[in-house]
Amino acid sequence: MKRVINKHMLKFKPSRNPFSRLFGKGDEGALNSGFTLVEAIVTIMATAILGVIFINFMGTAMSKSTRAVELVQGEAKAEALLECIVADYVFKMNLDSSTALTALISDIDNRRICGLNTPATPGITTAYIAFDASGNEIPSGGLNRTLKVTVAASGNDLTTLLTSSRSANSPPVPF
Repeated sequence: MKRVINKHMLKFKPSRNPFSRLFGKGDEGALNSGFTLVEAIVTIMATAILGVIFINFMGTAMSKSTRAVELVQGEAKAEALLECIVADYVFKMNLDSSTALTALISDIDNRRICGLNTPATPGITTAYIAFDASGNEIPSGGLNRTLKVTVAASGNDLTTLLTSSRSANSPPVPF
């Protein structure tokens, strides 16, 4: 069977390039090329607004990221100081458990912590405390054998409770 091609079939013959109708010359299927001035201005304004929001968010995040590092450094220093206080306490307990707490308070008040004769970090508080029947802390004014030592740190304060409740036959505590 022989196929007949007429001139109308040639007119709608598909091109090899599918984009030729979009970007081609002439009136048939051609789109206007380029953007209008309004479209360009709206695009620039939207990009600028999103850029300002992004920079504002990143600036806040960047400026607050150093705060976390400062908090961790402050807490690390306070923890090292508290460990040193506990080590001095254990040393004094091994020497004489009856005077360990008063000697430790004297060292803290005179800034001789950990055997150093240099001023210690400020922010160390000591107080004798007791606990009532419901477990709440009450100040005891030296009438109890429990000493609360608090080291101030940026962010969180670190606290330890030290007591002189050892018997005379207790072995030395290793540290």
